[in-house]
Amino acid sequence: MGVGAELDPRPGGKFRIDADGGNIATGEYLEVDPPHRLVMTWGWERDEAVPPGSTRVEITLTAEGAGTKLRLRHLGLPSDTARETHRGGWMLYTGELRALFA
Repeated sequence: MGVGAELDPRPGGKFRIDADGGNIATGEYLEVDPPHRLVMTWGWERDEAVPPGSTRVEITLTAEGAGTKLRLRHLGLPSDTARETHRGGWMLYTGELRALFA
């Protein structure tokens, strides 16, 4: 996801993801339970609508048949516009993940 990242995947660890060479997502890992669950805060540098740490992302992986079901919840987004924008981004990246394992 993105063109660069700094990750410290442990509870209390920080991350910084350069999504496209200009938009930077940052947050803190709250829960890290490989390979089942990841919870982190989420926000964007230089974005007053969704600043760093202002929202929460929960990712849960569960076995389903011969595969794995990924459930992603993004909580606390402040508006319909922010929800739709983030939904589009998450659909893009989860689609790329799906294609990788197809």
